[in-house]
Amino acid sequence: MIPPSVQTLCRKFNRFDFPTKTITILCYGEYVPHYKQHYTCVERKPSSIDAASICTKHDKKGAFRCYEGFRNSSVVSEQKVRSRMEDVVFCGWPERVFNPIMDLQGFHRIKSLTIEYSHSEIILDFPEMFYLQTINISWTNLSHLGSQKTFKKIHALKIVDLRWNKLMQLDPLLLPPTFEHLYLGGNPWNCTKNFKWLLVPEKGNYVADRELLVCADRKYKDRNVTTVMNYKVMLRNACQSHEDLKNCSCSMHHIIPKTHLPLYTVNCSHLGLHFLPAFLPENTTTLFANNNKITDISPLRNNIHYRYVVDVHLDNNMIETIDVLEGGYWLDHFRLLSLKNNKLKKIPVYALDNALDDNANANLLLLSMNPWHCSCKFGMRFREIVIKYNDILRDAWNITCTYKQDEEEKMSTIMAITREDVCKPKNESKIHVLDCINGALAIMILLILAKLGYDYYHYKNYGRVPWIVMKLP
Repeated sequence: MIPPSVQTLCRKFNRFDFPTKTITILCYGEYVPHYKQHYTCVERKPSSIDAASICTKHDKKGAFRCYEGFRNSSVVSEQKVRSRMEDVVFCGWPERVFNPIMDLQGFHRIKSLTIEYSHSEIILDFPEMFYLQTINISWTNLSHLGSQKTFKKIHALKIVDLRWNKLMQLDPLLLPPTFEHLYLGGNPWNCTKNFKWLLVPEKGNYVADRELLVCADRKYKDRNVTTVMNYKVMLRNACQSHEDLKNCSCSMHHIIPKTHLPLYTVNCSHLGLHFLPAFLPENTTTLFANNNKITDISPLRNNIHYRYVVDVHLDNNMIETIDVLEGGYWLDHFRLLSLKNNKLKKIPVYALDNALDDNANANLLLLSMNPWHCSCKFGMRFREIVIKYNDILRDAWNITCTYKQDEEEKMSTIMAITREDVCKPKNESKIHVLDCINGALAIMILLILAKLGYDYYHYKNYGRVPWIVMKLP
């Protein structure tokens, strides 16, 4: 039976080269070498065999296969027998830890060691050995090696096969000069850790299947390990090559599945910067520049390196205006802009309204903790924008603005402010000029009506007409 993980690897890579394998399995129409039965645990232990440790001899050259250890097995209990063994296979090692120093004691002449289908860890280094050439530790719960020197004292070592275990991270191993190949496929590698050593020729060239290693962590799941590491090295070189970014930290936060395009984050926070960096690596989409002394954000509009930087964090700076962004490409395409705790008093609300209305990508705009000043015109228009785009301006209830009332400066949240607060100060006279004019007009109308009534009365009772009528021609 082909293990499920082998089937998965076949589906991913179509062909996988297993060393020292003779039996083949069909994988997408191509043949893949399988394990030699003499040196592995492919044949499972028959049910008739007792669960106690059983060892069987396979040939005259000293090849033994042991199930569940060997401590109770008479085949290898004698020191003389152990010293003649050349190939040893341990299937289902029963202990939680495989101790090379104790468990290989007496096996002086073994040339190959195989440990498969066990739940053991290896936390100690192998002792000094002069004949061992091949180590195969596969299909186990091995999640880490004790140290980089685990195999250093095995002087004739040529091949180490650590496939199909549970290794997530591995530092470059210190290996003897005779070493040739290291196999690492089928492990759930965590590519958020440092595997850049795979790209260094003197360290990574001996990993025979490095181009087939696949990430299993959530961030880079199913991505090729060397591809991820290549992108990380390119990013590091780009950031270190430019003066503006030497103190910034650069990281890769995502790889687009279909295009395999990397997306980068640059963090330049807490560096006392007075200006935004003049250079950003290609494919940078997120910039953190919080807690600096930045006053000018014109690079967002004018610098080509910022064209596709969709998330910008500029909290705790000294920005007084964003008018320069009006009508530019960036404002119409940004996804996140955080300007909390700057020195903004007013913004072009009509331009912001148009940008947010046209920008389907806009997700978050944070403007709280700024010294907003609400005049009658700006305050009411700003409030309308905040209410209209409340799903984007998610800190709306934390946006406060000051306004004058009764020659006194007052503060209120933009959501709670009213037109009467900012457009009709309480110290202003209740009788305005227009009110006076309207009152005068009303009095004149009343006088005219009274005069008309007086003239009508006298005309009806005395036949007298108003004097002005007598003057008419």
